[in-house]
Parts: sequence; structure tokens; C-alpha cells
Amino acid sequence: MKIAFLASPKPGAQRALHELSSRYGQTPAAEADFIVTLGGDGTALEALHEALAMPAKPVFAMRTDGSVGSFCNSFRTHDLTDRLHAASRVQLPVLQAEIEQVGGRSRELFAINEIVLERQVFQQAKLSVAVRGNGDPMNINGDGLVLTTPLGSTGYNRTLGGPLLPLGSSLMAVTGKAIGCPLAWPPIVLSDHSILDIEVVEAAHRPVQIATTSETVLNVSRARLFRSPDRTVTLLVDREAQGRLCTPSGASADIPLKLRLSGRAKAA
Repeated sequence: MKIAFLASPKPGAQRALHELSSRYGQTPAAEADFIVTLGGDGTALEALHEALAMPAKPVFAMRTDGSVGSFCNSFRTHDLTDRLHAASRVQLPVLQAEIEQVGGRSRELFAINEIVLERQVFQQAKLSVAVRGNGDPMNINGDGLVLTTPLGSTGYNRTLGGPLLPLGSSLMAVTGKAIGCPLAWPPIVLSDHSILDIEVVEAAHRPVQIATTSETVLNVSRARLFRSPDRTVTLLVDREAQGRLCTPSGASADIPLKLRLSGRAKAA
């Protein structure tokens, strides 16, 4: 078995890297059977983004001391090969953004956890947001919006008051950032077959950017956000982490009772 270890620069992760690579060896990611990350969610996301170019390459994340690991497995040095073989494979969706900038340039971004659309200056962003095939556009004024996958729902989305989505569910969430109008705008839970069309109103005077964990595009005039139809990455989750991330029924008690569902999405 060939393993590529990727570690955070934190001392605890570096000690773990030395111990594990001495025991199991170290292989370049392109040649490895597994990628094992040591650190927290940030290190795991870095590996998952790297795995976009290697879609058959599974990632097993372990949380080390001093790191936050919402979707990481516990750290142990022994029985790693057995844990890798026994872990459940979760196919993670990849978000895709088709972007048009002010001036007409087109861009494309991919994200594992979330896509953030937000204002670039102190003025509020004015957005016209439509879920394709689900009624008229909504006009929203505020700091921005976050589209998140189940994996990403445990992070930035949660700090904004968004719902926790079960890992492995066919759901996405749209959560607002300091929405001023309409007041009390709730998060929206969508089927991951939904397509979100966003137009930036007064884009030249109220500039908006789109950001992922790896890239930012400035001066967006319109964007189409959706789950990529042909890209996934694989996260390995052991029994302990699976019990923490998923409920037995595949539903989350944290999803608000008042939802607007698109595409006949079901939370259970």
C-alpha cells in the first residue's frame, strides 16, 4: 500500500508526519493509493482540492493536536492500513461557478466546501437571485451569500447561522451574510440538482467578488452556481467520524423547520 502524507505546518502535525512516514513510507500523491492528511479541516480541504485532478484518489483526514477537524477522523499511529481499508467511502459533490465579470470576461471556479459571493467595498451588494424553475427572482441586499455542500456546512456556513447538512445527502444550502433586505431572510435548503442564477445589480458601482478556498474572482456581474455534473472527490470516514457527521436516517436535526425546498428535495 502506497500512502501520501500531507501535514499542516503546526508542530503536532509535523511530529505525526515524521512518525507515520517513518512507519509507512512517503509516496508522491500522484503515485499513492491513498492521501492521508494530518492537521485539521484546512489541510484536508487542500488535499481534496488536489484530488480534483486525481478523482479516484481517496483522502483520509486525521485531526492532530491544535487543529480543528469537523470532518476529520481521530488521530492514531497504529493500524492505519486497516483503518484505510475499513473506512466508508463518501463521494463528495463539487460546486461549480460559471462567472461573467464586468467587461465580459468569463471564468470558472470549482469548490469542495463552499462558494462565497460577497461585496468588495463597504456598500451593500444588491443581488437578483433565482433558483431555476422555482419562481421569480428574489432581490437581496446585504454582504453576500454562501452556497455550501454538506461537507462545507460544518464550517463558515454554521458561523452564519446556516443549517448542518448530513454528509452524503443530496442537498445544498444557501445562507445569507448580513442580509438587510428582506429582513429575517432565512437559509434555503436546495436539492443538489438545483441551479442558482445570480445577477449583480449596479455591478460597476457595488462590486462583488466570488471566492473559494483556493481562488477569488473580482468584479462579478453575473454567476451561475450548481453542483458539477462530472466531478466528485472521495473522503474516507471511519465509524467514529461517520457517527458524528451523519444521523442514522440521513437527516440533520439542525436543519430549520421552515424551509424553502427546490427541485423536490427531501431531507430524509
